[in-house]
Amino acid sequence: MFDLFRSREKSVRILLGALLVLVAASMLVYLIPGGPGGPSVSGQNVVAAVGGDKITTNDVQRAVQRITQGQTNLPKGVIAMYIPSIVNQLIEGKAMAYKAREMGLRISDQELGNAIEAEFAPQLGGKFDIKVYQMILSQQGLTATDYENMRREGLLAARLEGIELQSLIVSDADARAEYQRKNLKVGLQYIGFESKDFTSKVNKDPAAVKAYFDKNRAQFRIPEKRNIELVTGTTADFVQSAQVSDAQLQQQYQENIDSYRTPERVKVRHILIKTEGKPKEDAPKLKAKAEDILKQLQHGANFADLAKKDSEDPGSAEKGGELGWIVRGQTVPSFEKAAFSLKPGQLSGVIETEYGFHIIQVEDKQTAHTQTFDEVKPQLLLEAKKQAAADNMTKAVDAAHAAITQAPSQAEAIAKKYNLKFFKLDNVTSGSPLPEVNTQQEVSSAIFAAQKGTVTDVVNMDTQGKAAFAVVTRIAPSHNAEFAEVQNEVLQKYTAAESERLAEEAAKAAAAKARKGESLEAIAKPYGLTIKTAAPFTIDGAAEGIGAATLLSDAFKANPGDVVGPVAAQSGQFVCKVSQKIPADMSQFAKNKDSVVQELTQQRQSLQGPLFRDSVVTELRRRGKIKMNEANLDRLIGSYKS
Repeated sequence: MFDLFRSREKSVRILLGALLVLVAASMLVYLIPGGPGGPSVSGQNVVAAVGGDKITTNDVQRAVQRITQGQTNLPKGVIAMYIPSIVNQLIEGKAMAYKAREMGLRISDQELGNAIEAEFAPQLGGKFDIKVYQMILSQQGLTATDYENMRREGLLAARLEGIELQSLIVSDADARAEYQRKNLKVGLQYIGFESKDFTSKVNKDPAAVKAYFDKNRAQFRIPEKRNIELVTGTTADFVQSAQVSDAQLQQQYQENIDSYRTPERVKVRHILIKTEGKPKEDAPKLKAKAEDILKQLQHGANFADLAKKDSEDPGSAEKGGELGWIVRGQTVPSFEKAAFSLKPGQLSGVIETEYGFHIIQVEDKQTAHTQTFDEVKPQLLLEAKKQAAADNMTKAVDAAHAAITQAPSQAEAIAKKYNLKFFKLDNVTSGSPLPEVNTQQEVSSAIFAAQKGTVTDVVNMDTQGKAAFAVVTRIAPSHNAEFAEVQNEVLQKYTAAESERLAEEAAKAAAAKARKGESLEAIAKPYGLTIKTAAPFTIDGAAEGIGAATLLSDAFKANPGDVVGPVAAQSGQFVCKVSQKIPADMSQFAKNKDSVVQELTQQRQSLQGPLFRDSVVTELRRRGKIKMNEANLDRLIGSYKS
């Protein structure tokens, strides 16, 4: 039905999978209790119904699978919490589609096909392959019919909502007020009270520090610590000693000889003047431009310079037009024919394709051939030694693990015997970096799951060419710290907290004085602070030295001379005085009106849309068109808790 797909690459399948999940999970959440009468929700698998359209446990489970795809460690209990939301997402979509059909709205097969093509074709750039299409949907737990019905419902819902939102009108007065609001500028003078400026004023009496610790004891918990003996192996340590014979390499060469066959290929660069997406009447002018570039090249102009300047192929222009090596079947026919007919160094004429006008230059050319054993031997040897090293390392780690399990006290000697690295580590905490393996979570988890005196399982880190295991020699359980254990940490946290408190108190006192008429200069002097200025900024901008303008919304309502604050920002507390207010330049309103109206419309739609969808669901519920099977829903939720 849809002429969409060509590529079978894994990256494409992942992309489409993500798009399908977004399509499935793009609705808002409503909790719809059951009501008397209306559609039937009988049956063990029926969770809800909208009109005659039922939502089954299978529908919900497929939605869960799509939404949680790739999240293998997500606890079942967490999924159970979201089941009601997922069910209500499905209900809302069907409710909107039901209401749209009641109003006589329809989505034709052609519209449905166009919508799906518009979503996927730009990413694929190819033709529809029914097997690929079905495979992608199957990976999401969907059939083609499932997906197309879902998209049709989504389009119906969007059409209904679009009709409703078209009624939102932004008046000229509304647009003017919004333009004035967004373009009003405020300038400030301010004093900044930063906690670091008050560190020296903190009372560090030991009794005060101890009192802080007693009040905040829960913040100072000592994590579980373990002493371990870590044994690691790396492929790199075994490469030098790996032995590979010529006979093995010859055998590998013969077994994989097809992979050493190189088809006829040419290395090309090109300059493209695009016609795609441009008016047909512009074609003669664009061709003339390409012909002018060709003349410049024929008279000695630098190809790379002209490609960077004039080519409209975003993938190659910045690289001087370089496309690299291409083989037959990789490009459109007319481009291929020209490229393979040229000799190295030759320029083509102006070649027309469905994308535009091309000028091609062949930089190198190779006939089809099979690489000889001697040509590929260095690479074969390197790969074979890596594989042999990996195998030898695995054997060594496994043998050492077996021996150390029998004699944990001999771990260091055994590791040395098998050419493995040994590290004796004390007071290791969960997630702390370890030699060779850094913060590999699987290694840390194994260590902290093992009992004292036992050996962990071997953790293989294949992508890193490493393996590791450990002997746990001591366990110090986590516990609430005693003051003496964390005295320095307590002092640091106490000092930081007190500095912030003193800065906040000083800012409050300064603001009170400023509001009574005292100058900022006089207020700042006792603290050794200076008055700073923030140049005029808009509500969407930022005040230099303070932060986002949204922190200073009161300043836009104030008059020049008014005091604003204290304002709490990331860098401290600020007491501000409005120094100037610059009204919006309304002479520029007409030029910007369309963008203001568009933005206001989008804002209102984002607010009105959920209200409209809620009203549709509420109305259908009142009419008895929506009904829940609470017992089946409870059973479904329970299945994800067990």
